[in-house]
Amino acid sequence: MKDRVKWIFSNCQDDLDAIVIVNGEEPLLDVAFPYVTGTKAGLFEGCLGVITPDGRSTLISSALEETSARGGTAEVVTYRNSKEREDVTSDLMKGFRKIGINGQGITYANYLNVRKLAPNAETVDVSVGLESSRYIKDSEEVDRIRRSCRIASRVADEISGMLKEGMTEYQMAAEIDYRMMRTGASGSAFATNASFGPSSAEPHHEAENIVLKRGDTALFDFGCKVDGYCSDITRTFFYGELKDWQKRMYEVVEQAQLAALAVIGPGMNGKNVDAAARLVIDASEFKGLLIHSTGHGLGLSVHDGGRMAPSVDLVLKEGMVMTVEPGVYIPGKGGVRIEDDVLITKDGYEMLTDASKEMKVVQ
Repeated sequence: MKDRVKWIFSNCQDDLDAIVIVNGEEPLLDVAFPYVTGTKAGLFEGCLGVITPDGRSTLISSALEETSARGGTAEVVTYRNSKEREDVTSDLMKGFRKIGINGQGITYANYLNVRKLAPNAETVDVSVGLESSRYIKDSEEVDRIRRSCRIASRVADEISGMLKEGMTEYQMAAEIDYRMMRTGASGSAFATNASFGPSSAEPHHEAENIVLKRGDTALFDFGCKVDGYCSDITRTFFYGELKDWQKRMYEVVEQAQLAALAVIGPGMNGKNVDAAARLVIDASEFKGLLIHSTGHGLGLSVHDGGRMAPSVDLVLKEGMVMTVEPGVYIPGKGGVRIEDDVLITKDGYEMLTDASKEMKVVQ
């Protein structure tokens, strides 16, 4: 943990006395909190994580969360009421002159509270430095992501056996979530997207009471969490029959992902990976129908900073975990997306999600 804290400060201003992360109430929880405290579980609503340039990490925790707090890697200080919280926090921060806060993750109320607890300190936003620190995963983070990807991949391989005519998107999403947790996940990484028919043309569709019919495209975008770290995978199937436009769409998206994977690696700019996938799609009859970025960072959050997109200048580095997910969408008809998670390695990449990508027509 000491190395991680020092790594964070190396990516932030060099004259900081501390970085203070304050969790809000669910769902306004800051993913930087477990990153700086090493916790695997617990909400830690209203709790603080304080790190200093010497590598020290302190978790100021309510008594309610003490057991979870001691499962992390930070030094733990426990409070039992608001007065104790104020006293221990003020005492810890009394000598700080400049404090970094995560502007992307702190609520305004908690920001004012930090100012109150350290009235003589200057506060600066270090969210960019925190985010760039999280781009590069250490070995423990990679291990958690690998396990998360393994679970999601095994569930993805079971999907074709789950599909039944007349079932609803709700039912399919629930079954996927259940199987991920039964296999060892602590929960889903985000709301599972189960899309039947025209719904599959909505990249961020949320499951509805829509039934599966013969001839439907069936798209599933889902992931799970293992010790706080996410996976994110998408697989597309066809139910009952395969129309020519569906077959062609799948082939083009598959070729686009292969083109992106052929160039991805350390030193490559993410916009060039995106361009490789986009070139394949735009050379086909589906020109202009890739309506999102080709990939994004993955870690404690399902969007963990950094995107491979035409307008984003992101140089890929060893230790980054990225999704690779080209897609094509025809409103009112359907869409296809194929998504995998990769670890950027010294020599290229490691595929973390290994579920089958064979075009499947489920009978």
